[in-house]
Amino acid sequence: MSSKLKFNFNKLAGALGATLALGIGLFLLHFNFRLCTEFVRSSYDWSFDLSFFKKAGVQNSDVILVYMDEKSHKDLKQPFNLPWDRALHAELIDRLTADGAKAVVFDILFTDAGPDPRADEALARAIKANGRVILAAENRPARQMVAGQEVVTWWTLNQPYEPFKNAAAGWGLAELEPNQDFVAREHFHGRPDNHDPSLGWATATLLGLDFTKDPAQRLKERWINYYGRREKISQVSYSDVLPRTAEASGLRPGFFRDKVVFVGARPIAGSFIERRDELRSPYFTWDDTFRFVPAVEVQATIFLNLLRGDWLRRLPPAGESALLLVTALVFGFGLCRFRPLAATVAALLGMVAVIFLAMFLFLQRGLWFPWMIVAWAQIPAALIWAVLYKSIDWFGQKRRLEQERRRAELQIREQAALLDKARDAIAVRDLNGHLLFWNKGAERVYGWTAAEVLGKNANELLYHGDVPQLKEAQQRVLQDGEWHGELRQISKDKKAILVESRWSLVRDDQGQPNAILAINTDVTEKKKLESQFLRAQRMESIGTLAGGIAHDLNNVLTPIVMAVDLLRMRHQDEKTLKLLTTVETSAKRGAGMVKQVLTFARGHEGEQTVMELGPLIKEMVKIASETFPKSIRLRAHLGTGLSAVSGDATQLHQVLLNLCVNARDAMPDGGEIHIHAENEVLTGADTRKHIEAKPGNYVVLSVSDTGSGIPPEIMDRIFEPFFTTKEVGKGTGLGLATVLSIVKSHRGFLDLKSEVGKGTTFTIHLPAVEVTAAAEDHSASEPVVDAHGELVLVVDDEPAIREMLESTLTNHGYRVITATQGAEAIALCSQNLAELNLVILDMMMPVMDGPTAIPILKQLKPSLRFIGISGLLQSDKLKKQIALKEITFLTKPFTTEKLLETLQAVSVAPPSATPAEQARPPAPNLEIFVDKPQPPAAGIPRVQLAQVPDDEAAAVR
Repeated sequence: MSSKLKFNFNKLAGALGATLALGIGLFLLHFNFRLCTEFVRSSYDWSFDLSFFKKAGVQNSDVILVYMDEKSHKDLKQPFNLPWDRALHAELIDRLTADGAKAVVFDILFTDAGPDPRADEALARAIKANGRVILAAENRPARQMVAGQEVVTWWTLNQPYEPFKNAAAGWGLAELEPNQDFVAREHFHGRPDNHDPSLGWATATLLGLDFTKDPAQRLKERWINYYGRREKISQVSYSDVLPRTAEASGLRPGFFRDKVVFVGARPIAGSFIERRDELRSPYFTWDDTFRFVPAVEVQATIFLNLLRGDWLRRLPPAGESALLLVTALVFGFGLCRFRPLAATVAALLGMVAVIFLAMFLFLQRGLWFPWMIVAWAQIPAALIWAVLYKSIDWFGQKRRLEQERRRAELQIREQAALLDKARDAIAVRDLNGHLLFWNKGAERVYGWTAAEVLGKNANELLYHGDVPQLKEAQQRVLQDGEWHGELRQISKDKKAILVESRWSLVRDDQGQPNAILAINTDVTEKKKLESQFLRAQRMESIGTLAGGIAHDLNNVLTPIVMAVDLLRMRHQDEKTLKLLTTVETSAKRGAGMVKQVLTFARGHEGEQTVMELGPLIKEMVKIASETFPKSIRLRAHLGTGLSAVSGDATQLHQVLLNLCVNARDAMPDGGEIHIHAENEVLTGADTRKHIEAKPGNYVVLSVSDTGSGIPPEIMDRIFEPFFTTKEVGKGTGLGLATVLSIVKSHRGFLDLKSEVGKGTTFTIHLPAVEVTAAAEDHSASEPVVDAHGELVLVVDDEPAIREMLESTLTNHGYRVITATQGAEAIALCSQNLAELNLVILDMMMPVMDGPTAIPILKQLKPSLRFIGISGLLQSDKLKKQIALKEITFLTKPFTTEKLLETLQAVSVAPPSATPAEQARPPAPNLEIFVDKPQPPAAGIPRVQLAQVPDDEAAAVR
């Protein structure tokens, strides 16, 4: 079906839906059938029920009800089936007169003389004395047969008994004219053909309310605004008001001051002659006790509406018809544009909106309208029509799609032979996801044959769970016709694979989409290698940052470590020595942590020697057996003829320790740790999975556990520094990062396999080496002796380190001169060439660092010896940078003992200056000028070279 034809069908369906909704609305609004009146009246009634939270009581209003109730009958001993003694009414009026009531309104008929003339006289006298009493009258129907068939009905006005009428301030009709369901909804204050007022209007006239001065206002349409369910207006029992019982009731004098008092009967079971009528409340209730409201309370409510001016108004007929028309157009046309579920949601939202509009007008504007016709008739009718139309349209579309699908399948099969030639996985599926074509490349990638998958849903076959990217791909290909991206899928053996997928939308002869062609390339291994490369780059970046931080920390720790030795020499008391030991232990611990950071950050090679892994593994098993919980069992297996490796025993021990501790933490309830070592030969095919691997002989070291395993979502992050899943205080996040760094520094690589709930295995490959000869070191360290005034130049930009080195060396017999950077060191060296034989200098300094200054110092005096100090573990790299093999390096922080041992080793037989050096003047062709430190604006210290021969200048540079 063309889009233009479909658009015309939608318009026609919308017009039919709007016509249906409008017809139903007008029928229910204007016809007088029972169903129609129920919709209109229910709109009025439900407006009160839905606004119950807004309606407040009127307990403190200007109106009070005095009920002739069952209690009063018993207290005053009045019969239920006869009129009350009118002397009681006289007493009541006298009490209200004494209290200063503003008006007294009787919803009781006094149309005839009573049985006791004295009581009548007392009542007339009380009414006259009060002067503000309103009495009730009523119209009674009279009927007469005409010619034995036709009934003629007329109304007779029954006014109050003449003496009472003359004494009263006024009278009014007590009829309320309820609807057939006994709910009084409208004010009726009079008829156009007579001037008899209602009871409420007569009371309002007595009080002189402004609107009573306009005769037209009496005939104005008003609707009763109920303030709640029954008994919301303040009320008292008749017997409690009379003076004879007032004290017992607790009513204080003046209780009725400035109040309008309505007196009437509360219906009682049995016969009660005094106006026992009652009306139904518009409020819905499950309790019959509150279903009906006494007529006197309705009269009081009507008067309160007049007094407070909050009566209700109904929307004009033209406005109601216009509202029905707008609703019909909006929902008749609008719902036909949606599918059934969306149309249902839209209809429900529309119904809620109508209810909220009705409640807003009702509560804020005192306006009501037959909103239930809109909410419960028009909108549901439009919805039913829209669902019916969409269902018919859906069946037609389904039939057309089936025909198009069969044609597309035939066309695709004709092209299948060509697609089988491709190595990529090529599949075709319909718009519902059912596979229509599966080439040989797909069989190789996924493992399923075409017979196994054709007709099945590709989303259920190739994907596990809900894949958001799959939904995005389907939407994009339907919208743009093409999509390209990566998808995670599963193969027949439940193996996760990553494919680079290209989707194209296949259209039929009419240009309508009917299938999707997908070409998938397996890039699982490619992405794995890329991930390893990116992880290596990330570790290198983190290492650069960690190295800088570690360098500064080592500069801070060096003076602390050296100061401990100086303080030990000066203070020998036990308490001080104990404190110094604590300081030294903490400083060394901090230095060890910094060294660990540098190890994983920079891949420090350490002092590697040819060693066997067997003794290291046995030692680790012994330590773990003694320290791990008894619920953890350890097993070790060493292969026959295990080859040696070149490595640092301390660092490899740390690798084993970190992996065993991680395995222990993964088994809080016990388990098994298995350490396995064997020889393995890797070929070129084996090394494709790791960019660090090279073919050759390896020693394979693995640590396995039966613990909880590692979740796949964090597998790529466990080697990141400071990443840990342990609780705060139970892990630093450096363990596995250090392991990976040490393994790389030993030219090895690491594999990880883990399954949640079954355990984890770390496998390390270390290059094997051949053992040619065992080199034994029989040298013994010589005792450190103090110097005899040898001159040492100390160069470091850290003042604390300079001062500590100067103090330490001075205490051990050396003479010390200091410089803050390389340029200043050159100047001091040129001034002390004869005596100076040893220079201790930092490798990282501002202006001129160590590697730059050493060649220049060598030019000044070739026999100079150098000890380089640095906060980084890069001595081998620095040696290559300086191109001098005889330089000795110390890594910060170092102890006094280590410093003195190194000084003694470097200058055991300090070379004296040669005769040529002693006779030669201090470099006549080399003039050195060192600027004093200036503020930043004046520049930084510099070295100026002048009158230097070409060959020497080249060496200096």
